[in-house]
Amino acid sequence: MERPGNIKNLSLSFLIKEGVRRILSLFTAPVSGIIRLVPVILALSGIFSPASGIYAADFYPGNGWASTTSATDNWVPIPLLVSPAEGAAGVSQSPSLQAVLRENATVQYHFQLDGLAAMNSQGGSPLYSFDQTAGQTFTQGAFAGQNAVVSVSSDAYLAVSTGAFTFYSGTRAVTVPLSANTKYYFRARAKSAVGIFSLWSSTWSFTTGEFAGSAPINNAAIANVSISSPAGAGTMSVNFAIRENNVSTGTTDSGGAYNTADWIFIKFSTQAGADGTWNHAVMSAGGGVGAGANLTLAADNMGVFLNHTVNQSLWTSTATLVWNYAASGVSDGDLWQMQVKVFSISMIKIPSGGFVYNVGGIGGSGSNNFGGGSEANVGSASDLPAGAAVGWPNGFNSFYMARYEVSQGLYAHFLNTLPSASASTLHYAVIANGHNMTYTAGNPYGSRYAAANPNAAKNYMSTSDAWSFLSWAALRPPTEMEFEKASRDLFPDARVYPWGDTAPGLEVYSPPNEGGTHIRNYVNYNGTTGGLKVLDVGRYMSGDVYRTPAQTGASPYGLADLSGNVWEFSLNCSYLSVPSNGNGFVAWPSDWPAVDSVRKGMRGGSFANPVLIKRISARGSASWTDATRWERVGVRGARMP
Repeated sequence: MERPGNIKNLSLSFLIKEGVRRILSLFTAPVSGIIRLVPVILALSGIFSPASGIYAADFYPGNGWASTTSATDNWVPIPLLVSPAEGAAGVSQSPSLQAVLRENATVQYHFQLDGLAAMNSQGGSPLYSFDQTAGQTFTQGAFAGQNAVVSVSSDAYLAVSTGAFTFYSGTRAVTVPLSANTKYYFRARAKSAVGIFSLWSSTWSFTTGEFAGSAPINNAAIANVSISSPAGAGTMSVNFAIRENNVSTGTTDSGGAYNTADWIFIKFSTQAGADGTWNHAVMSAGGGVGAGANLTLAADNMGVFLNHTVNQSLWTSTATLVWNYAASGVSDGDLWQMQVKVFSISMIKIPSGGFVYNVGGIGGSGSNNFGGGSEANVGSASDLPAGAAVGWPNGFNSFYMARYEVSQGLYAHFLNTLPSASASTLHYAVIANGHNMTYTAGNPYGSRYAAANPNAAKNYMSTSDAWSFLSWAALRPPTEMEFEKASRDLFPDARVYPWGDTAPGLEVYSPPNEGGTHIRNYVNYNGTTGGLKVLDVGRYMSGDVYRTPAQTGASPYGLADLSGNVWEFSLNCSYLSVPSNGNGFVAWPSDWPAVDSVRKGMRGGSFANPVLIKRISARGSASWTDATRWERVGVRGARMP
């Protein structure tokens, strides 16, 4: 890290003022804090000055000093602010606030944030104050760590502060207290293990932008879609703006590199969007996207993966895709009344590598289970269920899986592009268990279907509903081995649940905008009184209340709700073919299991099931022949790169 400046370049008046300020602070400090006086006086007099110098931003012993003090003793260094950068604009309403200490000192952090630089807008106090103690002490608002820290008290002592925070407040009727397009100030101080605070850091400012959308967690918001003139050879560019929250890239404890991504595909109409005229677009190589992401054309040209390469609370960009309209069956004469729709489904790229399957053997041997009923290590792409075809997706090779279960809002968009007869068949009008999807006959075609809560998981799915949606989106059902790979880290991780080995408790709360009483941490399960319903997808990752990273219920790669909320369809180990990707139409590929087949089933459990069903390797419904709709069932899709 670059040092901010040598003390020899500072004015004498600054040194005197800084020394006096520190000396005066001792009069309100514990007696043990008097030991701070000695290094301050020695530094000011130059008696104890090391060859490498002392630095203005920390004013404590640095490289070259005899190591007689540390952050766990009475002298506590001043942290340096890292992000948001001083004066940054367009910062998310749920920003990352980060500070760091040199010399790898391990401390806790205390952040303050306010609309005034003096940190006193609330009658002498700041708007928000977060003291990162083991007990997570809050004032009016709070910052909830979301990046694998502060899960136990010892984790609260860090060289670098918690990298990402979600703002929430118990005193306001909103999920995200930070206002859009508003200037804020923040600062930090450090606290040692014996409770001694450093002085405050400098104060930085930033100006917020706004959330990409209203969802607590957010699939990409697409806007400003346009098409360019034909580029020749039967292709044209499709341009759009994309905004989304909580994009990331990282490495797991076992070394698996992963990233968030978006599966982007296009539907087009050559008849100005008339009923029954929407078709799936075939894509070509080319196009581009702004900083923080790259594009990868799918091998079958049915869409493009937008892979994120940064960690950002709010990421925005413009993008251009190349549509091969000639390969899509469109002639130049059809272009005059062309319309296109761009769709995006949030995904996670799961890394290649071995993993532990059927932990503890709890999944048994039914439906040709890999390993014959015993716990097994999947060490290569050839470790397959008996009789499975070469290339059967066992999870070893990298693949993409949807970050969230299909939401009711996404399902409504799906229905609004279908021929009216097909949409009517695939729509379910029952209002129960959190399901509420409406049909308004008087609305124009393309806007007749809507979701009362667009963010709620789509339940009441039959196999036909699920297969039709996945095929339309050019995705496919995951295999049950892929489900387990996405739920735990690479070998040797043998966790019981997607978040670890801790069983979920029974503490309840009333989440914002949901209604009823629900399990507070980890997973929507157990059928609590007044809460027998689906929740918003990713609810436990939303920051609506403070949760440790494990309590968000996310897998090591960041997939939400792999346990609970809704059962999720999968292909079990008795399905021996290599599944095709969806073809862009509701008539799914012929090699997928029939709706009443024993070769498909469900994993993960629902809002109504007890804790044993929430274990990753539980397979009580690995074979599911029921073809009807059920309030507990939903789906998420998968795809190879």
